[in-house]
Amino acid sequence: MKQPRILVIQDISASCRISMNVAHPVLSVLNNEVNVLPTALLSTHTTSGFTDYTYLDLTDETDKILKHWKSLGIMFDGILVGYLGSIAQVERTKKIVKEFLNEDGLFILDPVMADAGELYKPFDASYVSAMRELSVDADILIPNMTEAAFLSGLPFEDIYKLDVKTLIEKVAEINKDQVIVTGVTTDTEMGAASYNYLNGAFDVKYAEYIEGHFEGTGDLYTSVVAGLMLQGKPVDFAMEVAVNYVHKVICRTSESGKEIRYGVQFETDLPYLISQLYEEN
Repeated sequence: MKQPRILVIQDISASCRISMNVAHPVLSVLNNEVNVLPTALLSTHTTSGFTDYTYLDLTDETDKILKHWKSLGIMFDGILVGYLGSIAQVERTKKIVKEFLNEDGLFILDPVMADAGELYKPFDASYVSAMRELSVDADILIPNMTEAAFLSGLPFEDIYKLDVKTLIEKVAEINKDQVIVTGVTTDTEMGAASYNYLNGAFDVKYAEYIEGHFEGTGDLYTSVVAGLMLQGKPVDFAMEVAVNYVHKVICRTSESGKEIRYGVQFETDLPYLISQLYEEN
């Protein structure tokens, strides 16, 4: 089995199981060689009531890292991008993709900027515009419902009343390739929808809805999909495994009694991902 070399670009929240802290282990157990380019170092993430958190922008350091990599001739089979945090980081990421991604490599983008119908602070319309431009180059674009709505420009009052197929088709006009929208819900289920701009294939995968807001599940979902697709797995299989895995993790976290704002208990069910990696499909 091949072992693709993947670059992960996102922040590190030092005490929370989100972002880089979940992406690295998930991609690794799916047999990918993981390289990291942290955009920032935070003491915690910035939502769920955390205040007085520390934030260290790593832009200057990443420039030095990239210069060294360039001298070594390092290239990647895949680049996975999550939270960036500034328009400057978005612009830098465009250049990284152009310079460091192999010609047949996969650029997977999770345009982290919003949830529950609102942009994260301090993002505004200019950041949405910059993220939309970055999305043009994505082979696989994985926004949640709110991010998809902002990218598409569709007006909304209640994000969960938007027609998912209409929304995802609109988003796919940006990158003209594969789009997966997470956080798709019914009264009893939650999951994700996918749409392939090139062949018109539309699909939805669901698991049982569990009450609560669980930090880091979007990062987990994107990492599973990225890890499996870099291994050549089809998108419908990757989606289903990701939905099932995240559901297992949410159930386990809910039963644990731990404070969920620090992230989810994803480690215990990593063997499930390994078993699925070796499934024939």
